[in-house]
Amino acid sequence: MRTREPYFTRARFNSTCPETGLAIAIGQRIAYFPAVRKAYHEHSTHADQLRASEFSRAYQMADSNY
Repeated sequence: MRTREPYFTRARFNSTCPETGLAIAIGQRIAYFPAVRKAYHEHSTHADQLRASEFSRAYQMADSNY
C-alpha cells in the first residue's frame, strides 16, 4: 500500500514548482506530496516544513506530531 505522507525523492521528469515557480530538472531532489500529487522545489517553504518535520521525528522532539 502506498503512503500518503510527504517525502523527499528525485524528480523523474522536468516540471515547475507550484509554489516558487522554479524549474525542477530530472534527478533534482524534490519534496513530493502524494495526497495532492505535487512536487515542490528543494528550496520551497513546503520542503523546509517537511525537512523540519523529519528532523523533529528523528530526534523524538515534543512537536514531532504537531
